[in-house]
Amino acid sequence: MEIGLIHPPVGLNIYIVKSIAPDVPLMKVIWGTVPYVLCMFLAIVLLCVFPEIATLAARPPDGKIKTQ
Repeated sequence: MEIGLIHPPVGLNIYIVKSIAPDVPLMKVIWGTVPYVLCMFLAIVLLCVFPEIATLAARPPDGKIKTQ
């Protein structure tokens, strides 16, 4: 997932942003990722608590699974 790319210690995307905008301090870039990391963790928790959310879009509108 993207979480591994936007937070330290790996944070590849953080260092890419830092190289694009060298005048922005690294800590400011890191703190800028916090809302996104929290949203991703919330999504993971929701999927763990309610796993049927992951398959909701794949269900037919009537909710019945067709078997042959």
